Amino acid sequence: MFEMGGVVGGGSGALAPLTAAVDGLVASNHRDVPLADLVADIAVLHTQEQRLAAAKMAMIRACDADGGHHLAGHATTGAMLTDGLRLAPGQGQSMAKTARLLESDFPATAEALENGRISYPHAVAITRAKAKLPADRLAEAEPILLEVAAAGSAAMVRAAVDRMAELLEPEHHDQEDQDLRARRYLNVSQTLDGWWAVDGHLPPEVGQRLTAALEEFAAPADPADTRTAPQRRADAIAEIADASLDGTTAGVTAVTITTDAEHLDGVGATFDDTGMPVGLSTYDLAICQTRLTLVVSKRTGIGWSPLAVGRLNRYATPAQRAALHRRDHGCIYRGCTRPARRCHAHHITDWRDGGNTDLSNMVLLCAYHHRMIHLGRAMFIDDPDTPGRHIAIPTRRHTTTAA
Repeated sequence: MFEMGGVVGGGSGALAPLTAAVDGLVASNHRDVPLADLVADIAVLHTQEQRLAAAKMAMIRACDADGGHHLAGHATTGAMLTDGLRLAPGQGQSMAKTARLLESDFPATAEALENGRISYPHAVAITRAKAKLPADRLAEAEPILLEVAAAGSAAMVRAAVDRMAELLEPEHHDQEDQDLRARRYLNVSQTLDGWWAVDGHLPPEVGQRLTAALEEFAAPADPADTRTAPQRRADAIAEIADASLDGTTAGVTAVTITTDAEHLDGVGATFDDTGMPVGLSTYDLAICQTRLTLVVSKRTGIGWSPLAVGRLNRYATPAQRAALHRRDHGCIYRGCTRPARRCHAHHITDWRDGGNTDLSNMVLLCAYHHRMIHLGRAMFIDDPDTPGRHIAIPTRRHTTTAA
């Protein structure tokens, strides 16, 4: 017995052979199949999946026409599918709409799906033409879209539909584009733990530019880089922000951190704009890279009293950064290929420990290896190939845990 949306039935029996065949496939040990045959089987199975999708579309049409959704206690077939099949909101409505359109307006597409020549996502993309193209041009457009589907992805079909709409009804397409563009947004909000949540809906060209930028900055730093792709993308945002907020000192951003005179080591430091505590390794990295207004204070009975504000002279000057670019060319961690424009200027002997802001005490490090230094996972040694220069290498206690 099967149940969907409260309706219980045993089925017509027509699918019993299919169920038995699927049971056999699931139970099979595919590792025993020769590789060439296994690849062919995958292609055959994919084709049959599309044909099954066509059969499901036919069943949905029949159920819709005979009012099956009323039997399930739903106002529409789409609602019945969404509830009974546990689909995402709107997905059931989309399936029901596609089933109707394949019969009423896109018979060639329905046939191509039945034969497995196109996929269900292709069919959905083609049926979008109903809402985008003039009714008298659908019959002309369908074979063209089927050719696109036979050679490319569903995304290519959607693009072809949009291009047709732009050519045939430019004013309507432009208005639709403006309506879609009005829905763009980007939310950046701070969570209770001090971290930041980001979500948005971006226009295609903005998304493409963002993706291109993230891909450039999120490439693994070296073979030992164990960060996941999402972690690398998160770190890439920091690099992109650094590059765009450099002010008058290349690669340096504007942040204020408050600490007290007794704890210049970072214990008890907070971000000035939020009051959130700063982790020690983050504090070390921030004062090394950030255009930092370090508010050194002492505790009084009332609150915090500033002793000194501003230590910008601790950072490399534009001329020094230019010299570092010429000398180091990029990140000095052994094997890293990050270019100089993607690097931070780092003090070998920390500025808090008496290190000078001069070329002999500074090197270029990419963001990933800069953090490794401050986490104690990398160290400096003399460059054996170039006297007077340094390189960075992993420490003996370095682990492969993602930074």
